[in-house]
Amino acid sequence: MILLFAIAMVLLVLALQRKTGPERLAEMREDHRPDQRLVDPDEVFRVELTLQNTGRHYILFAKLEEQLTRDFTVHQHSARTRQNMEGGTNVSFSTWLRPRQEVRFRVPVSIGRRGLYPLMPLKLSSGDFLGLDEQVRRSGQFRAVVVAPREAEDQRFADVLSGFLGDVSVRRFIYEDPVLTTGFREYTGREPMKHISWTQSARGRGLMVKKFDYTAEPRVSVLLNTDSEAENREELLEKCCSLARTVCRVLEEQGVQYDFTTNADLAGYADGAVSEIGEGLGANHFAAVLDCLGRATRYKAFSAGRLIGRALESAQSRGRILITPSADFTDAGALGQLRELSNGSLLILQADEVA
Repeated sequence: MILLFAIAMVLLVLALQRKTGPERLAEMREDHRPDQRLVDPDEVFRVELTLQNTGRHYILFAKLEEQLTRDFTVHQHSARTRQNMEGGTNVSFSTWLRPRQEVRFRVPVSIGRRGLYPLMPLKLSSGDFLGLDEQVRRSGQFRAVVVAPREAEDQRFADVLSGFLGDVSVRRFIYEDPVLTTGFREYTGREPMKHISWTQSARGRGLMVKKFDYTAEPRVSVLLNTDSEAENREELLEKCCSLARTVCRVLEEQGVQYDFTTNADLAGYADGAVSEIGEGLGANHFAAVLDCLGRATRYKAFSAGRLIGRALESAQSRGRILITPSADFTDAGALGQLRELSNGSLLILQADEVA
C-alpha cells in the first residue's frame, strides 16, 4: 500500500514537473508603466508592474523584477523593495498564476528634477516544480515619465509679465487684423496695393479697398532659446524652462491664445526635431508645452538666429516673448525686425537677470 502511494506521488511530481517547466515563460506577458506620463517635481505617482498568464496551464513559480534608478524616490517600502548598491531601488515579487490570470503590483514614487526618465528593462524568471531548471528573459518595452520644470518664483518677473500682457491687450485695438474683413471703402491712395479688392473695383465704383476689423483677441508667441555660451549655462537653462512654464501658465489663466517654439534638443525625439506647438489654449495644450519643457536637454537643436528667423516667417501681428539664458547671442538686426513685426510688443526675458 505504501509502495503504491509512493509510486502515485512520484507520478504526480513528474506530471507537475512536466506541466510547470520553464518553457511556460513563453506563455507569460509582463509590462511596466507609470500611471502618469507627465508629472511635476516631487509629485507622487505610481509605477505599475503587470504579469499575465496567457496560457491554459498553471504556472507555479514566476518572479518579476524592476530596477528603479536613484532618481526615483520610493514612498512606501515593503518586503518587495530593497535598496541596491547604486543607490536605486530593486522591486520584485514572486507569485503563482492560474490560467489566464493577471496580477499587478504598484510602487508609489516621485522624482525631484526636471527631465525624461525611462524605466529599466524588466527581468522575468520562471522555473519548474522541483526548481531544477530556470529561464530568465528581459523585456524590451520602452516606458518613461516626463517631469516638468518648477514654476519661476521671482515677483518682479511676474510684474513685468503682467504689464506686458496688458500692453498686448491694448494694442489689439490699435492695429487692424488683415484676416477680419468687415466691408469695403474707396481707395484714398494711402492704402497698400494688396488691400485693393479687385472684385469690388470691377463693379464700376472705382478702386475699392478692404475694410478690416481690429484684432478680435490678443495673441502671443513664446520663444525659448537654449543657444548660449554662458559659463553657468546649465543652471540658466533650468531657469529658462521655469520661466517658460510660468509664462504659459499665466497666458492660460488670462485666456490669451499662444503658440510655443524652442530650439532645444528634446530627449526621446529624433535629433534636430523642431519643437513647435501650434496656437491654442486648454489643459491638453498646456500639457504639450510642459512635455516639451520636461524633455528639453542642455543641447541645442539649431541656433538662436534660426529660431528668430522662424518667428520672422510669421506675418501676423502679435505679441512675442523671447526667453533666453543670456544676451551673448544677441543679433540687434534680427531682434529689431522681430520687434517691428510684433508692433513693439516684444518682451525679452533673460535668465541671468532673474533672481
